[in-house]
Amino acid sequence: MTGPAEPGPAGFWAFSLGLYDRPGAAAACLELQTRFGADVNLLLLGFWRARRGYTGWADAELERVEAAVAPVNAVLVPLRTARQALKSLREIEPTADGLYAELKALELRLEQVAQVWLAAAARIGPAQRSAKFPPDRDDEIEAAATHLAAYLERLAPDNQQALQLGADLLKIAFS
Repeated sequence: MTGPAEPGPAGFWAFSLGLYDRPGAAAACLELQTRFGADVNLLLLGFWRARRGYTGWADAELERVEAAVAPVNAVLVPLRTARQALKSLREIEPTADGLYAELKALELRLEQVAQVWLAAAARIGPAQRSAKFPPDRDDEIEAAATHLAAYLERLAPDNQQALQLGADLLKIAFS
């Protein structure tokens, strides 16, 4: 991961696509989502913030950002569950393919909406950028690790498996 991240929601989306497309990143994110209830967009937000020079979450900032995106996630999570259920129905019902594709497209659009809300919520927080902007690679890795550790500790306190998946994701992001 090189170069400063574009500010705003469009920059967050482009950054997220680049990170998510790295070999192994999607699998690590989805494993954290499935096993520990991680919000993949919040995982990606921590990396994006690190790229933009934020060294971690300020007091109560993570909770505020989670609360800000909760209305979108209230729609997104059940939609994702329905899409996943349709995936197995496709094997026995030919018309389910079209429905699956429609739900997948809608889910992706809602992911973009969630990122707009997250980017907006992250901009109005008390967090301060590092004195070095853009951060050098070591500072960015440290900041991403700090964001990730705080979120994983919130999701799965003292869970070594969650921390290991986070370490794997961090390694993928910076390899």
